[in-house]
Amino acid sequence: MRITAIDFETANKDPASVCSVGIAVMEDGVLTDTYYSLIRPEANVGFFSSWNTRIHGITKYDVKDAPEFAEVYEQMKPFFEDSLVCAHNARFDMGCLKAACLNTGRKIPYIRYFDTVELSRKAFPSLAHHRLDDMCGYLGIELDHHNALSDALGCLQIAVNIMNLTGLFDPEEMLESCGTRIYEL
Repeated sequence: MRITAIDFETANKDPASVCSVGIAVMEDGVLTDTYYSLIRPEANVGFFSSWNTRIHGITKYDVKDAPEFAEVYEQMKPFFEDSLVCAHNARFDMGCLKAACLNTGRKIPYIRYFDTVELSRKAFPSLAHHRLDDMCGYLGIELDHHNALSDALGCLQIAVNIMNLTGLFDPEEMLESCGTRIYEL
């Protein structure tokens, strides 16, 4: 089964203000594809807060020539087909995808997804924190935190590490074994 990890960064607190996306795809245990794009947020949500810029380093100048969400969305859609999607703190990333679709009049895709934060808490209950950078550090996964592609790759590697730990290489079996839900968007 194919697993697609996704991560968004936003210009401000509005989930529709996506300013970058990273996607990493694994099939049969092998990384098969990656995708990264800066995104120029729509004018109605395009304000860059200093708080967000301090976190991810992306400014309005970085995205001035970047494609808008509608164009990036068309490139993203094939990654969701026949795939189980994951994100670290998936509520945030799925909320961004949904909000950006609604803000631009795009159809919200049907996605089955799981949250690697939830999975990490089930697989490593004794750890004090399960944030992406903490989990990647614990598992020895290289991470350029808040670079959307690096975060997506880190998320995917968390899932792979837990598959190796459980010995279950079918993602749905592994999730069931760990007591982690599959959600739908």
